[in-house]
Amino acid sequence: MFQFNNYFFVVLNITSGLLSLLGAVGIFVSLIIQRRVGQLQDIIEELLDLSYEEDTNNTVKIQNLIYKYQMQYILPAEPIKIVLHYINISIALEILFWSWLLFLVYKSPFQWEILIYLWPMFAILFVMIFYRQLIKSTINPVDSKNRMFNSIIPSPRYLRSIAFLSSHVNVSVKTMIQQARPTPVLRQKTPDLWEVTLKEELPLDDYHYFLVLTDGREVSFFAYGHLLIELDGDPITGKPRPTARNLNIPLGEIAKNLCFTKPEVSFLIFPKGEKHPIEFNYSLKPVDTVYFAPGQPGISTNHLITYNFGRNNTLNILANNSQQEKYKYLPAKINYNGMRLYAIPEGKEQTVKLKPYID
Repeated sequence: MFQFNNYFFVVLNITSGLLSLLGAVGIFVSLIIQRRVGQLQDIIEELLDLSYEEDTNNTVKIQNLIYKYQMQYILPAEPIKIVLHYINISIALEILFWSWLLFLVYKSPFQWEILIYLWPMFAILFVMIFYRQLIKSTINPVDSKNRMFNSIIPSPRYLRSIAFLSSHVNVSVKTMIQQARPTPVLRQKTPDLWEVTLKEELPLDDYHYFLVLTDGREVSFFAYGHLLIELDGDPITGKPRPTARNLNIPLGEIAKNLCFTKPEVSFLIFPKGEKHPIEFNYSLKPVDTVYFAPGQPGISTNHLITYNFGRNNTLNILANNSQQEKYKYLPAKINYNGMRLYAIPEGKEQTVKLKPYID
């Protein structure tokens, strides 16, 4: 038969030992995460350095950095499960031992005032649950519900987000967009149907845009919206795919028999951290039934258009002082919803239903 005082202290020591082991696990995890965060920040700094090399084609380097970032970002699933199982079991045993100790020292009759003495237990229980969530968020940032560490170790998906890069990181957005090589392509499907597509070597997205196709001074087609690209995971391994090459983004169709003489495309991108859009100007050349831009586009900042972002990241055009006919079709607002709209001057606006695809 154990003496009550001795037994009480034995259980208390076991509880203290479990807390010490739980703290040791936290220290172990923090050391791993510290090294991991350092590696991820080094990759981001290297990516930022590449963004200022305007005259160099760094598309492949940027893509490789994003893949490298994902490799460091994602931890193997099995160690994550083991650590979380250990934390869950430790917390459950702590609650069991504390409840047992309270039962040993409890003396009847029951009075409501004794609940006041239980608040330390509820407080430490809350702290331990928060501690568990902190460890879980740190070792498993891939969870879609985890937003705790996005500002420190953002998801690889954010490395191709123009909105994120222009708002949170000191990066040359114009150069990053140049590395994506956005190029409009006009394909004739039938004599009375043309398809307008935007090709990107890197799938940079999460930006508002306005595209207008002209033939001389006449506007033939315009499109606008918010570009959001969700890449499917690898069909075999199931791993998330952070980036891709040679992406095709359908922007709309022209259901009309057209005969172009001098087709040109103006493409405006509205980065979140700026107030004037970046303008790309292309001269299209025909090859069989396809019009494409063979040379480098003219890139500039259009200071005649001023914008900001309102609630729900809605793009608001504050001033449109351009006298060109093509910019009269620029809408006053563009919503943040991943929707792509298009129209011809004499027609109704329509929604693009086709998803972006890879060649």
